[in-house]
Amino acid sequence: MPQPDDAKSLKVTASQTVADLNVRPDIDGQLREKEEFNRSLLDASPDCVKVLDLDGCVLIMNTPGLCAMEIDDFGAVCGQEWRALWPADARGDIEQSLARASTGQVSSFQAYCPTAKGTPKWWEVTVSPIRDSGGGRIVRLLSVSRDVTERKKAEDALQESEERYRTATIAVNDVIWTNTAGGLMGGEQQGWQDFTGQSPEQYQGYGWSKAIHPEDAQQTIDAWKQTVAEKRTFEFEHRVRRHDGEWRLCSVRAVPILKADGTIREWVGVHSDITERKRGEATLQQLAAELSDADRRKDEFLAILAHELRNPLAPIRNGLQLIKLAGSQSETINHARAMMERQLTQLARLVDDLMDVSRITQGKLELRKERVTLETVLKAAVEASHPLIEKMGQKLTVNLPKETMSVDADTTRLAQVFLNLLNNAAKYSDRGGHIQLNVERQGSDVVVTVMDTGIGIAAAELPRIFAMFTQVEGTLEKSQGGLGIGLTLVKRLVEMHGGTVEGKSAGPGKGSEFVVRLPVMIEASQQSSPGFEDEAASATSSLRILVVDDNPDAADSLAEMLSLMGNDTRIAYDGQQGLDIAQELRPDVILFDIGMPKLNGYEACRLIHEQPWGKHIVLIALTGWGQDKDRLRTREAGFDHHLVKPVNLQQLMTILAGVQVGSKNS
Repeated sequence: MPQPDDAKSLKVTASQTVADLNVRPDIDGQLREKEEFNRSLLDASPDCVKVLDLDGCVLIMNTPGLCAMEIDDFGAVCGQEWRALWPADARGDIEQSLARASTGQVSSFQAYCPTAKGTPKWWEVTVSPIRDSGGGRIVRLLSVSRDVTERKKAEDALQESEERYRTATIAVNDVIWTNTAGGLMGGEQQGWQDFTGQSPEQYQGYGWSKAIHPEDAQQTIDAWKQTVAEKRTFEFEHRVRRHDGEWRLCSVRAVPILKADGTIREWVGVHSDITERKRGEATLQQLAAELSDADRRKDEFLAILAHELRNPLAPIRNGLQLIKLAGSQSETINHARAMMERQLTQLARLVDDLMDVSRITQGKLELRKERVTLETVLKAAVEASHPLIEKMGQKLTVNLPKETMSVDADTTRLAQVFLNLLNNAAKYSDRGGHIQLNVERQGSDVVVTVMDTGIGIAAAELPRIFAMFTQVEGTLEKSQGGLGIGLTLVKRLVEMHGGTVEGKSAGPGKGSEFVVRLPVMIEASQQSSPGFEDEAASATSSLRILVVDDNPDAADSLAEMLSLMGNDTRIAYDGQQGLDIAQELRPDVILFDIGMPKLNGYEACRLIHEQPWGKHIVLIALTGWGQDKDRLRTREAGFDHHLVKPVNLQQLMTILAGVQVGSKNS
């Protein structure tokens, strides 16, 4: 039986128990209410919130988190290791964060993790410890993951844009810079630093103006300040000192970048080095001017050429009419013939000048130099110019030194130089004028001066008188024929002889002076120079000659001349006919035109050489083509000689004089 005190104690215990039983429902309700409250708090967060145990296994995940991770059933992840939900390359960050949170630290990281359905997402994750009610022992871990995919895309896009900007500033030659809204330069301006060599401390604010040329700096600053005040696009050109000290011309363009409210956020500008472009433009402008001038002179040349060609053609045609009408009047015929010969010589000279200029321009004119006395060269030039000077009623004075001076020269070409100068002096001087040819020794050179009392040359014209196709202004009424290439030939030929030529004049109406300077060889004994005393070739021969030319007039007239000289001549008007007649006639000489129908001259020449009967025939190319390459081609085809139309009869007769019947003379 319990004692009274025990009974009392039992009564109290029972009462307490009854009281406790009455309180329990209230505690459970409070816990459930607290859990619901906590759940509401978790679900109210837009982030993915997870409660983990100390091993990192998922205990709780809020509803927004399940949605963000596209997880349909929490049971699929409940109790799983959190790290298992992440890609392998992010697990190192997770392990480190869990470890730090377990020791009471808060850690954060950013990583990529696709959702349960594969949607790519980036997350910013924070892991922190959860302590017990006493605040001491860590009992759980809290992970909060925020979806930062869009922000990450924006950051990546911005980074990519900045990278493109940096790459662009490096890749282009232009200097790209930024200024503040107030127009001051600041921050890192790598392009400006690299171009000017200025440090950030030097170019800050308006320090950049120190790199601008002193003559341009203040104008640039004033224009820039006005542009900033007016908030418009800035465009300017000025000189900027490059890092190597060279001043470079740059064009500048800057535009304001606006904020949403329309105010200026900053200025972005570009400096473009346009030095080379400006130089190129200047060069192009100069070339254009030169081409325009050359084109003008070309047009003038063509007009003069047409005029000069018509000059001899007109009397030649008149002469033919005179011969036709003269009948038996031999005096009239002889006069017409002499006149036609003179005009034909003039025509041939014009063509020869053109060919010479072409050869010299292409570097294909070869000089046949030899030791020759200058007196011999000048004598030939004076004799050749005498008819024109006499016709103009002018006086020529020649002053030669007593000593004999020799030069290394092509006699014909050097004589051509002085002939052109003497003819020019005669052409551009009044009737009754005076021409002087003076020669003197100056050290190791000989100086030949041709002076006249003619129309003179203006100072502005002197620098270009040796240019191709140049005609001095106002000289047409004085000119006695010419294409404006004579002085060009003079200059080129003198230079090819190692000399120089200079033109001088006191001005219009005061005459001209041309000075040729040539190196002198060591003095030689008195001797005559070959080339001007050649004996005339025999005017007669007795050969079988075949003339082949598709121009009947040319073929017939040449054959008739050769017949009158005692030769047995035949004619063919194309290459095939020429080959057939040659096989029948077995001639001593064949004169072949090159461009003919059926069989051209080259092919006919080769075919004749292949025949036993053609081995000893002398083959002469008679053509309008006279450049070195044309002579080489006829030689390669097997021709023994190359003559240029119109044929020089003296030259042809010299060749024929050396032909022995039945024995080829090559």
